[in-house]
Amino acid sequence: MAFASSTRAVYSRPIKKFDNSKVDDKPTYANEPPKNLPHQYQNGSPFDKVNKVGVSRPFNRETETHSKHHRGKSNFDNIRSECLRRRILYEDPDFPAKDSSIYYSRTLPYRIEWKRPYEISATYRLKPNFFVDTLDSASRFDINQGELGDCWVLSAIACLTSPDHRELFRRVVPADQGFQDGWYAGIFRFNFWHFGKWVEVVVDDRLPTYRDQLVFIHSNQSNEFWAALLEKAYAKLYGSYEALKSGNVGDALSDFTGGVSEYYTLRGQKANYPKGLVNILFKALDRQSLIGCGINLPPDGRSRTMPDGLVTGHAYSVTDLREILLMSDSGEIPITLIRVRNPWGYKIEWRGRWGEKSREWNSIPEIEREKMGLIFRDEGEFWMEFGDFLQKYDTLEICNLTPDAPVEMPKQWHTAEFHHRWVRGFSAGGRPSNQDTHWSNPQFSVTLSDRDEDGDNVCSLVIQLMQKDGRKLKQFGKKNQHIGFFVYQNLKSHPLPLKKEFFDNNQSVQSSGLFIDSRQIIKRLTLPRGQYVVIPCTWDINEEAGFYLRFFFENQNTAEDIDEIPEKSDTPLPQHPPDKELQFKPIGLCCIRGGDMEVTPYELQQTLNEASRKDQHRRNMSIDTCKKFVSLLDTELLGKIGYTEFLYLWNLLKSWKRIYFQYDTDNIGSFSCFELRRALGAAGFTINNSSMQALIFKYSNEKCHIDFDGFLSCLSKLTKLFNDFNNMKQNGQITLSIDQFIQKSFLS
Repeated sequence: MAFASSTRAVYSRPIKKFDNSKVDDKPTYANEPPKNLPHQYQNGSPFDKVNKVGVSRPFNRETETHSKHHRGKSNFDNIRSECLRRRILYEDPDFPAKDSSIYYSRTLPYRIEWKRPYEISATYRLKPNFFVDTLDSASRFDINQGELGDCWVLSAIACLTSPDHRELFRRVVPADQGFQDGWYAGIFRFNFWHFGKWVEVVVDDRLPTYRDQLVFIHSNQSNEFWAALLEKAYAKLYGSYEALKSGNVGDALSDFTGGVSEYYTLRGQKANYPKGLVNILFKALDRQSLIGCGINLPPDGRSRTMPDGLVTGHAYSVTDLREILLMSDSGEIPITLIRVRNPWGYKIEWRGRWGEKSREWNSIPEIEREKMGLIFRDEGEFWMEFGDFLQKYDTLEICNLTPDAPVEMPKQWHTAEFHHRWVRGFSAGGRPSNQDTHWSNPQFSVTLSDRDEDGDNVCSLVIQLMQKDGRKLKQFGKKNQHIGFFVYQNLKSHPLPLKKEFFDNNQSVQSSGLFIDSRQIIKRLTLPRGQYVVIPCTWDINEEAGFYLRFFFENQNTAEDIDEIPEKSDTPLPQHPPDKELQFKPIGLCCIRGGDMEVTPYELQQTLNEASRKDQHRRNMSIDTCKKFVSLLDTELLGKIGYTEFLYLWNLLKSWKRIYFQYDTDNIGSFSCFELRRALGAAGFTINNSSMQALIFKYSNEKCHIDFDGFLSCLSKLTKLFNDFNNMKQNGQITLSIDQFIQKSFLS
């Protein structure tokens, strides 16, 4: 068989001939340091205790300052300097060396002793080390899990310790710390991505032990402590060690990289990988994504090496992908090859087609292989045909990195992120089957105009929906909500945010699939160009949680949080025939005292309640609400209104009452807070989300309902606020003295 070949032009379908191809350059790394958060300081144990232990290596002044991934100077420096000055070891007040920092749901079956690394190492007559050798020597095979069920954390650490991802590891684990004389003060720091921002977590180095052995994650070397301290910092981030029990590797990868992880099943009944998986992998490699794959354990649960050289119950990484053309008597044959790495490094690798010693390589001269990029970089790497890869591996995980990751990428994702909450009675509207409330969930506009670069007239995006603090709140008995999201296409350019009527007549075009009670749900979508609205939601109404929503766009498409602009439109009052107005006069006159033709709030309350006495929908007015009515029309601050203003108010209240009963359809004396936005809209008000949330807090009852008195009071206050603003505004703003501010706060 003769041949022709090429490396694939990343976004181009046509395959170039091999003699025109070039091997991709190995990426170099740029640095983007993470942000820090300050941490508190507390005096610790005497420094003299460690003087006899000595140091693991000479102190290097070049590493005295923070690593290149650390942004600026945090309290870490101040705490360490103060400890050194006072010759004490740091003790963390926020994560004390107590049983409560380990378990919150049960007592320990044995007595834990908290020891510092120098005390543990002394048992073996060794000196403590952060890394026994250097950071670059750190390996997934250096660490063991321990008694806590946090293998998901261990797996994520293993991904970072891969030689291909050293800069990502350095961002999480600053290398410029250790047990050197002149540096060590019992304090260490680590960086984690936490719901949209990088935070620095500072811990002391007291570690839980039993019989002088570390209880949780530990290194193979009894005097190496970076892994145990990293786990402690991660446990502090979520409140306790027990909070780390059970989880998803994708969650830890997000916290360690700031990226978004996609997970696919490659074979079996639950296979769910997308049709264009080869395209996805090419683009992921071009963006320096972390790509892992694995083979499940057999039914007996025992890992073994199979005849084809692959290992069950084992994790691998994907390091390259190539498309070549082989020439045969029947013409050109396209072949996709994938390069996989066994982290063990030695010769336990694929023995099938395109394995290192397979006869398929005989058809391509060695010099041409190098031109095509078909190289074996180190022990443990091997090539496979992509079809064999899909048949042999069970899982594939892609961790897509953000543009600020400390690696140089030929291509980058374009991202947009949002912080929001599902609030009871306001924005926790539940899934679409809750037809009366689903529309009230937070809405996000997505504009897809820049199509993918591989020639298809579609746009790719990855959506990540993450509920906040669920793991941290486990110790308080709180559980994650079942979450998901829906995508609606706004074909007719309906005004945003979309109203209830839109959802009555339109179905979603995509969704996240099943609702899941995990920390996050991630979905890759491919959609035609157009305008869309994404609605994240919980399974049922009134399920509260904070959430973080992030979009990864292949190209420069955009996402925005949809909100209203506060405004009041002029809504004409209903016109009443003169005879009805005359019939009303005696009612109004009966409340006037002293012949001054003026009405006080107390007289107004009496009149309104008397007028509704025979009304089958009788709703009495409180004195506070009546005072708001008077304040609305009392321009001279006299505490009363004239008869003309009284007649205007009467018509206004009749109009508001009519709106109220449109939403209190069951005549129960109140309506759901979810209806307040629509009711205010009928009265001519448009209110943004933050103001709407404040109104619901003020005027709703414990059942998230608003009664008649509260609704009229709310409308009166809004009318007063808008009137005052419009009378005083200059260039869309108003300026108030403290006296004016106090006065208007009390009178509105």
